[in-house]
Amino acid sequence: MIRRVLYYSFHASELAHIFQMKNEFSQFKPSKYRLTELSQDRDDRDYCYEALKKVSRSFAVVIQQLPKELQDPVCLFYLILRGLDTVEDDMNIPNDTKEALLLSFADRMNNEEFVLENVGDTQDYQDLMLHFDIIIREYQKLDSAYKEVITEITKEMAIGMNKYAHKNVESYNDWDDYCYYVAGLVGIGLSKLFLASKLETSSKLESNDLSNEMGLFLQKTNITRDFAEDLEMGRIFWPEASWKNKATNLKELQSSEPKGLAALNEVVINALNHVPACLDYLHCLQNEKVFRFCAIPQLMAIATLQELYNNPKVLHENVKIRKGKTAKYFMSIKGYDRTKKEFITILKKMEKKDKTGQIASILTKINL
Repeated sequence: MIRRVLYYSFHASELAHIFQMKNEFSQFKPSKYRLTELSQDRDDRDYCYEALKKVSRSFAVVIQQLPKELQDPVCLFYLILRGLDTVEDDMNIPNDTKEALLLSFADRMNNEEFVLENVGDTQDYQDLMLHFDIIIREYQKLDSAYKEVITEITKEMAIGMNKYAHKNVESYNDWDDYCYYVAGLVGIGLSKLFLASKLETSSKLESNDLSNEMGLFLQKTNITRDFAEDLEMGRIFWPEASWKNKATNLKELQSSEPKGLAALNEVVINALNHVPACLDYLHCLQNEKVFRFCAIPQLMAIATLQELYNNPKVLHENVKIRKGKTAKYFMSIKGYDRTKKEFITILKKMEKKDKTGQIASILTKINL
């Protein structure tokens, strides 16, 4: 406690942002009961938002940035993909059964009785799947244009999950392909939902390229940050190209700091190469609320990469940005120019540690 008080004595502006964010988003704190304890007469829509807070409180907060007409489609889009991901992540499901579940998932969304018992690696995920029929009932109420997008993305994501259940991520091209299926498709789906709402009209959103890079940037950030946690659980998501020419195995990256940092910095810079496209995407957004919804996670990602870059702690633990910085990005970012300025400020700080010149090259592309 004393350490925290001293810290915020020197970072008073961050403390102000924290209080401001807590006050604005206090209503999105998850309730104490489990989803299985919800009353039978509870409104289905309320259930969906309660479920969202249970499985991702941070997204439940960010989604409130959206215009009202987009909140339900995006909430249901997230929950359906979270359901698909819950099946994919459950290591207790036999491979043949899992493959059949994934590939039939989108078709079963047309069945309001679609529920799965004892699926999920935590109680909240199991509760979600046990009540998945409620999610499907709300999904069926959406405009047909929204449903078409969600179904299309769900089908393609399931195909990709099956593909990488039997394939290692070896090259950086593989990494791009893997991240396309698990995150790029989310970016593409969101763009299509924005267009379907008529709140966004830019032709750039009709092309999948920029939307895909938005997703890749976020996913690569998460993969880089979660190295130690994933390794402990026996999972490998860094591409082999980033470390196989430096070490015989991933444990060696932890025991040899120079090798570990070399691989870490390589994947960080690979992720940063998506920044120019991400800014291009943000620049074409017209609706202020849609912009904030998209810009906040992107800023959080580049701020996270700044913390990860050349940081040996990443090899042994999950490194996160300060709560004060998180609050700052939630509360302070209002327009493209300010967002771009934040990106450039962060990149310039990272450039000072970069001996390869690659970050300087990224800055040049942004300023063209």
